[in-house]
Amino acid sequence: MKQLINEILFGKNSMVSGIIALAIISAIGLGCFCNKDKLEGLTNTGSTTPSPSASASPSPSPTKSYTKADASKNALPSEDEMQDIVKKTLLDFNDSLQKEDFTDFYGKISKYWQKQTSPEKLKTSFQGFIDGDADLSPIKDMTAKFTRGPETTRSLGMKTLEADGEYPTSPITTKFELKYIVEGKEWKLVGINVVTKVTKR
Repeated sequence: MKQLINEILFGKNSMVSGIIALAIISAIGLGCFCNKDKLEGLTNTGSTTPSPSASASPSPSPTKSYTKADASKNALPSEDEMQDIVKKTLLDFNDSLQKEDFTDFYGKISKYWQKQTSPEKLKTSFQGFIDGDADLSPIKDMTAKFTRGPETTRSLGMKTLEADGEYPTSPITTKFELKYIVEGKEWKLVGINVVTKVTKR
């Protein structure tokens, strides 16, 4: 995924560089990520946006019992809690895509990120998902495979919780990179990158 981002940033992937130039610029300032990819003639786009959708599935409820980590004490979420955090983030994001309105999603991201963006800007950044009829709803019954993290690191000048992984969707795997920061006792979203299938371009 990092190689793909490098190709986009340095112009080696000319087919997608123009489409996500604005998103890449926003990502640097906001701590969010975007990228595009191509498979079998279908464009796969990664983006962020705020708002839930009428046709998308509701956010999942926790599947297992666990004690919620207190982010204010730098407590890391358990594996089960991290599964729920990631799935809720991506399904909330999917809701916004289906509704083409990012207001609700914007209300759930970190205040730090809210100060640097707006629902309209997020929608612009992720218009490629909307135009391509991207749909992440199949992940609701899947378990994420983490390829890195969850772990804490320093990013954007602050401590961040980062998780990279994928869901076994078909015909291609849905990949994600997510970043969260501490706000109160919770980890709040400050960056998102998704690669998934779109049905038209």
